[in-house]
Parts: sequence; C-alpha cells; structure tokens
Amino acid sequence: MKHKLLQLILVLLLPVMAGCSGMDTIRVGQDKPEDLDSLLQQHEYARARQLTSKHASLDTPGIQARISGNEASYEQSIYTEAVALESENDLLGAVQLLSTALQKVPHSKSLRELRNTIEPQRVKQLQTNEREQLIARARYILGQQQLFLEQVNLESPSLGQRWENKRNVKEAKSLSENLLEYGQQAMDRENMELAKTCLQLSQSLNETPEAGALLSHIYATEDAHKQVTIKATNLARKKAGIRKAKNRKEEQQNDKKKTEVLLAEAQQALKKDNLQVARAAVVQIPSSAITDSEVIAIRNDLDQAIHVRVKKLMATGDAQYRADNVLLAVRTWTEALSLAPDNPYLRDRVERANKVLARLEELKRQQRRQPRALTVTVQPTRVRATRTSPQP
Repeated sequence: MKHKLLQLILVLLLPVMAGCSGMDTIRVGQDKPEDLDSLLQQHEYARARQLTSKHASLDTPGIQARISGNEASYEQSIYTEAVALESENDLLGAVQLLSTALQKVPHSKSLRELRNTIEPQRVKQLQTNEREQLIARARYILGQQQLFLEQVNLESPSLGQRWENKRNVKEAKSLSENLLEYGQQAMDRENMELAKTCLQLSQSLNETPEAGALLSHIYATEDAHKQVTIKATNLARKKAGIRKAKNRKEEQQNDKKKTEVLLAEAQQALKKDNLQVARAAVVQIPSSAITDSEVIAIRNDLDQAIHVRVKKLMATGDAQYRADNVLLAVRTWTEALSLAPDNPYLRDRVERANKVLARLEELKRQQRRQPRALTVTVQPTRVRATRTSPQP
C-alpha cells in the first residue's frame, strides 16, 4: 500500500517539476535567429524570449509584441481547454495539458494556479478509484473462497483448485491490510459508512484484532446515535401529544362557549316565536355538544315549534291554492319549506304551483300575440280559457 502511494506521489510530482522554469533549456544554445518562427509555431515562448535576449537584432518592440500576443492567445486557449477537461472529469488530461503548457510559458500564473487547483482533485480521484477497485477485488476473492468451500463439500478439489485457493488466501491477507488502512482513513474523515464497509471486508478476508476493535467502535457509535435518535423521537412525540391535548382542550372550551351563546340565542328566538333565527342558531351548535342535555332539550322544543308552524303554513297555503291565489300559496309554502327543507310534501306543492304559474304566464303571452283577447280562468288543477269579442 505504501509502495503504491509513493509511486502515486512520484507520478504527480513529475509534471510539477516539468513545469518549472529552466527545466527545458538544454536546446536553447542550439537555437538560431532563423528558428524564431518555428519556435513560435511550436509555442516555445520561453526559448523564443531567451533567443531574442541573445540576439540584439531580434530584441525589437515588434518581435516582443508578437511573442507576447501569441503567448497570451496560447495561454487563454490552454486555460479554456483545461477547464473543459475538468468539467468532463478528465482530471488527468487537464493536469497533463497544463504541465506541458507550463514548460512553454513557465511564468503563467493563471495556468499554474489552475493546475494547483485540479491536482488535489486528481489525487482524490485516484484514491477513490483505487479504493473502489480494492473493494470490488475483495468481494470477488470472498466469492471465490465461498465457491471453493462449496466445492470441498461436494468432492475433493483438484490440484489446480487448491493452488488457486492458496493464491486467493494470500491475496486476501494483502487486501485485508489495505482495506484496514482505508477504513482507518475513512474514520479519520468521519465517513463511518465507508469505514464500516472497508473494515467488514477486511475482517471477512482476514480477521484481525485491529479491524475488530475499529468495527466495535463504529457499532458502539451507531448504537449511541440510535439511542439519541430514539430519545429525540420520543421527546418529539411526547411534545406533539401534549400540544395536541392542549389544542383539543382549547377547542372544547371554545365549543362550550360557542354552544352557550347559541343556546341563549335560540332560546330567546323561541320566546319571540322567531323560528328562523332559532333554527339558524341551533344548526351552528358544534357537533361535540350535540349530546348535551340542554342542546337536546332546545332541539326538541324547536322541532315541535317548527312542526306546528309548518303544519299551519301548509294548511294556509293549501287554502290559498284552492282559492286560485297560486302566487300567495307559493310564498306561504316556501316560508314553510325554509323551516323544513327536507319536507317532500312541501317541495312537491311548490313545484306543482310553479308549473301552474308558468302555464299561466305562457297563456298571457299567447293572448298578447292573438288578435282576439282571451278571458282566462285558472283553477287549482286546470286552466280554462273563454274566447270573447275584442274590446273597442
């Protein structure tokens, strides 16, 4: 594991060292004035500047401006390309591109800062990839060992199978050590889920006291967190229950006050024989109070009063209808219906009377359209029309 980390560090340091100024000056002494255009085409701006410093004929404002312009354009294009590679998660490609560019423009602050930003991400990516490969390999080896045990139970394994299992056992120990190290690192970063995965695999591959102790610590921490969560949940439920009981008590008190006010209104309306007001008050009494003795009593009194009033209004409306006073009968029955909206006999009377009124209105319209006037007589159950001579 440590050997692999050293190799990783060397791989990452090589492009850094390569990007330092002065690392690619071996050929500078061989550059000639006629090589300037070639150097610029190859983006060798550091060598181009050293070449102009050695030859006064090249060290002119025009040439220096040309070098600076090409260099700035190159630097911007490299920066844009590296950012694009980073967004595509090609961190290795971005680092390599920037390192190569820094050999040509070693004084570029923007390119160096971008590489310094991407390099830690690249290291983390390499570690993640290596860890995932390690976990996948560990699970594969565990599967192979399980298959070998199943094969042993069925028949004696062959020489090749025993040799392969021996190799797997050896690899399992190595993987166990690496996973133990990754588990410790994950615990240091407080990534307990990853730590538990690595340590469990490490123990399955090769049981050790170190991995067992770390796992015990993780399990104890998880149990402690569970207990805290349970206590917090129970406390929240208890508070919610108390709050709910308090709200229920407040609702009951409000319902009681509202019931008292409505009962007083209903009683007062009944005394004044104002059944509409009494009924409206009783209807608003909360459902939680419908079993109260006072509410039951007032409802009975109101029902009795409404029954008497409706019976009287129905008889009056019937008399008015028989006396051909259909409109007045409809008004009387409608008043009764407002007290007893579910009474089917009242509703039927109102509907039939409204049909009679509609027929009467239609006959009146026909009379106005005809050249001769009609004398209309309306009976409760029929309509009779007598034709007379038109008035002068």
